[in-house]
Amino acid sequence: MKKPDIRSTLRDEEHNMTYHVLAFRKLNELEMVETVKMYLAQPKIRRRRTPERNKTVTTHALMGSELAYGFGMI
Repeated sequence: MKKPDIRSTLRDEEHNMTYHVLAFRKLNELEMVETVKMYLAQPKIRRRRTPERNKTVTTHALMGSELAYGFGMI
């Protein structure tokens, strides 16, 4: 399967974080927020006592792919 190649960027000024979300199409703000929420809900990230700061994170989304249609995401 082809990897997502379209980058959408979301900035968190409070923690000085930048989130790059790779998807198969340009995402709107709500879709980017949902993808970042899924990233932050991962057990490894959620266990941290203090939030991440001063980083750039790249994550992937299935939105716009054939799999997203199969899962009812679109």
